[in-house]
This record gives sequence, C-alpha cells and structure tokens, in this order.
Amino acid sequence: MKPIIKTITSFITVALVGHISFFQSVSANTTEQDTESLVQRLKELERKVELLSTKTVTAQTLSQKQDKNWQIISYGSIAYSNAPVFRNIQDTDAENKGTADLERVVLELKYRPSDKWQIETEIEFEHGGTGAALEYDGFEEFGEFETEIEAGGEVLVEKIEFKYTHNDNISVKFGHIALPVGLGTDFHKPDQYFTTQRHWSEATLIPQTWHETGINLLTNWQNFHLQTLITTGLNSEYFRTYNWIASGHQQRFETNNADDLALTVRLDYGDIRKESGIGFSYYSSNTSGNRHNDNNVSADGHVSILGLHGVWRSHDFTVKAQYLLGNLQDSEVITQANKTTAGLQPGNFALIGSEAHAGFVEAGFHVNDLFNITNPTTLFVAYSFANPVKQVESSTATDRFDTSELAFGINYKPVKNIVIKSQFAIQQYAVEAIDDTSSFGISVGYQFSI
Repeated sequence: MKPIIKTITSFITVALVGHISFFQSVSANTTEQDTESLVQRLKELERKVELLSTKTVTAQTLSQKQDKNWQIISYGSIAYSNAPVFRNIQDTDAENKGTADLERVVLELKYRPSDKWQIETEIEFEHGGTGAALEYDGFEEFGEFETEIEAGGEVLVEKIEFKYTHNDNISVKFGHIALPVGLGTDFHKPDQYFTTQRHWSEATLIPQTWHETGINLLTNWQNFHLQTLITTGLNSEYFRTYNWIASGHQQRFETNNADDLALTVRLDYGDIRKESGIGFSYYSSNTSGNRHNDNNVSADGHVSILGLHGVWRSHDFTVKAQYLLGNLQDSEVITQANKTTAGLQPGNFALIGSEAHAGFVEAGFHVNDLFNITNPTTLFVAYSFANPVKQVESSTATDRFDTSELAFGINYKPVKNIVIKSQFAIQQYAVEAIDDTSSFGISVGYQFSI
C-alpha cells in the first residue's frame, strides 16, 4: 500500500511541475480568462497532492499502531480528607482529623508476543510508607507471627497475568490475577469512580482490587460473559470484626498457603467496563486449611459471598451499584482460635460476624451541555452502607460497625488525563449514642497509556 501511494504522489508531483512549466511557457500568449482557468486547475492539483500526502501519513500511523505489541499504563492519586476518627470502640464522640495521603502510583506493562498471547504485570506503590512482611515462625515457643520491616515504601505486585485467547468466545488467564468479586476490580482507576476515594463499603468486607494466584476461564456467548476461577483462598487467622474477611488476604505473607482453594463464578450481561450491563458473582472457599497454626481449629471456616452489580449510562447520566452479602461458617470457633494464637493482636477478643453485607449506589450527571462548560464536569451523589457484623453465631450482634454515608461532590477534568474531585459527606451510625458526623475530601488523580 505504501509504495503505491508513494508512486501516485510522485507522479502527480511531476505532473504538477510540468503544468507549472507549461503555464510559464504560454503565459505570454493566453488570455486573462485562460489564465484564471489554468490557475484553478493548478489549485485543484495542489489540493489532490496534499490530500494524498495526508492519506500516506495516516496509513503509516495506522501501520505503526498495528505493529505495536506493547503498552504502558499508569495511574495514581493523592487525597486530602477531614473525617471523623474514633479513639477506640468504646468512644462515641468522634473528632475530625485532617489527613493527606499519597494513595497510590500504579504502573502496568502489557506485552503481546503473538496474536494469541499477552503478558501483563501491575506494580503498585502505596502511601509512600514503609513496607513490612509477615511470616510464621513455627519454632518460636508454640508458633508465632513475626513482622519484618523490609524496605522504605510499600510496593505490591498486584498482577502477573498470562492470557491466551483461543478465539473471540474463549480465553484463559493464569498467574497472579484479579478476582472479579465486586466492582472494585472493574472500576479502580481515579476516573472510574466518582467519590474522592475508592468505596469504603467494599473494603469493609473484602480485599479491594482483590487479586489471587490461580486460573480464570473466560467464555462469551452473544451478550453474556462468564468467568470461572480457581485461585488461592484466604487465611482466617486475620479475620476481624471491623473488616470481616478483608484482612485475611494473604498478600501480607511472604508466601501464600494453598491447601484451601477458592471457586469464583461471575456472569455478566452487557459490557460492565463500558458502563452498560448487569451481573452477579459468587465466591466459595474454606479458610482453616490456610492457617499457619491450624491445630486449634477443627472446623472448615467456609466463606461464601454473593455479589450483585450493575452499571447504566446514557448520554449525560451514569449509575453504578453493587450489593455484597457474605456468610462465614464456624465464626465463633475462629474467634476463639485467634484469641490463643501468639502474635495476633489487636482485636482478637471481638466476635467475627457470621453474616456481613455492604453496598453502594452512585449517580453522576455530566453538566457540560447544561451549563455550556467545555471541560468534562460531573456532579454526583453516592450512598454507601456496610455492616461486617450483621449476625453472629450464638449471641446478639453489635451495631457498633453498622454505618452508612451520603456523599455529594463534583468531578472536573482540566485535561483528558487528570481528574480533580471534591465531596462532602454525612455519616450515620446504628448506635443511637453516636451522633451523625460529617467529612470533606479532595483528591487529584491521573491516568494515561502509551
């Protein structure tokens, strides 16, 4: 294609030069009318040469894009918040504290060695803090957990994924991959959620942007998309009252125990990532087998999580919603076992919920056309709730952690790759002795790909 276009362009250029010479030779003998006609023909030829030149450059650009087999993606955010802080679980009078957080800087690398294969890695730098690794020392008295400071700056490898695409309907991912429970794995970049920070309600129940080592079979049929995963499971030694199973994520350990594996199934109708679809997810796994000190737990500690989610977008209006309902069997046994395991503190005295739930709905209205604004601007409202101790096995559940929040705010993009957010929120608590609180937040995020 390129040689042909080049030849045609050269031919027209030569012809144009010939026409110019011709004009010069006959200019003395032509009438004014003939001259004007020749000038118009000259301008037409110049336009055709310019058009062919543009097409040649476009063809070269498209060819380069088709030949490119790699991609670099990066995103990150910085946030300031003034939010209520309780000194301890008995405190009923919160005090607002201002905090600034370098939330994360993420670097993703994608490489496609062939039409069928793709390799993807993701490295996340969080909070600019100090990283620490947790390991289990079985030779220390009766077994003990030890924390080791390893480096300045917390660094997480969130993904090392190998993907094989058989055809448009069947593909498989394996390695350290995202677990598609909740919308957090789909909408985790700063421009993909309206609130100034990722949804706290999801983080109250499960690991946010959950990732495990395993395999994912993806199948498509018409507008249905099914994912079936077998991955590493959770460790119940770190289940807690305030965030249910979220802290049982084994990323805190140097190696992951894999005696108890997890099954995850997710079915979507439509395209969730393009903000038009609905679906559900189901997670199932035992957790006691992944304990380091498992001689004091004879029960399975089975976890199941049902998730419902949906996204809808029109020209100026976007709505996202999800609901998570979780169940933990043998929660009382796990609570008692954690009390007697050396190194597991604080919080071991508190009961772990046998049932927990959380959800959110957020709606954004793009006001550019309404107010004749050039840069993308969105007003939003979000309602979130979570209760990690909805029920307990053999006693009355506490309402202390039953919380909801109503937030209002704005998203503004001064340029395509930067989003500036602010929000005001009101928190409500199920405990009558705790008054409503309020918070304010600002964040700046970026995202780009090359």
